[in-house]
Amino acid sequence: MPKRPHEPDGPRHPHKGNAGWSIGSNGLTEAGQSELLKHLGRQLQDNYENILREPAPDRLRRLVEKLKESGDSSDDEP
Repeated sequence: MPKRPHEPDGPRHPHKGNAGWSIGSNGLTEAGQSELLKHLGRQLQDNYENILREPAPDRLRRLVEKLKESGDSSDDEP
């Protein structure tokens, strides 16, 4: 990940939390903001659904198999 350039005058937004960023929705009506948030939510869901459809890497599948095998042997003991 590239490092941020040094900001000699300090941070641009001295506030904590989310106050330092904006998606530029301040000029929207309440209904417009609601639609924007719905749209962003749908985009996030679509992106994560695509990720979840991808097969797990081989090393993770092997690890899950080992965990299942170790769990199966402990289930047989009282």
